[in-house]
Amino acid sequence: MPDLVILAFTDFHGRQDTYRKAKQLISREQPTLVVVAGDLVNYDAEHAKQLLLELGQAGRPIYFVPGNMDNADLGDWAGSDRIHPLHGRCEHADELCLIGLGGSPLGPFKFSFGFTEESAARLLNSLAKNCYGSRMILVSHCPPRNTKIDRVLSGEHVGSISVREFVERVQPLLVISGHIHEAQGVDKIGSTTLVNTGAAQYDCFARIMLGQTVTVSFQKLL
Repeated sequence: MPDLVILAFTDFHGRQDTYRKAKQLISREQPTLVVVAGDLVNYDAEHAKQLLLELGQAGRPIYFVPGNMDNADLGDWAGSDRIHPLHGRCEHADELCLIGLGGSPLGPFKFSFGFTEESAARLLNSLAKNCYGSRMILVSHCPPRNTKIDRVLSGEHVGSISVREFVERVQPLLVISGHIHEAQGVDKIGSTTLVNTGAAQYDCFARIMLGQTVTVSFQKLL
């Protein structure tokens, strides 16, 4: 079976020039699929829809979850046959099963889209029941707690407890996250590969190859 290629982005925060460069990259490389793990813009749902449609014009399927800075209603929006919202959904593509969790855990700061850990656990558990096969990918804007990819500059771990517990129990093939801009990297929980793509607003993205193993490289948009 040939390798599957994922171009993964997160945390655009509405940067028009970055979307333009991402679209050009997708058009050139024609990956198997594209993942956008949240914070497409800052609050403006109509702008987010416009930018997703522009990415879709590159000709590849786009799978996304809204981030904590996005409007939660965006999680139900599919503006074309290439745009696939993943929050609270299970989608099958190229022998992969993709599930999604948007937003981030509720805390002391105000933002557009938050969840309680209890509600996130219920949602993830319900999705797992519908996602068969060993090649499950979880797209979660917020990374799992106590990993290399959820650590802020102070050293504190601020990821999701429910995402961590889900990964420990279910062991998906891959988790793609963002949210913590300074925590770009790769980690493992058991057999699961964890990826924080780095913030697209700083031209960061991840190229992920799925073959016999999971191979991740971090690059910059040109």
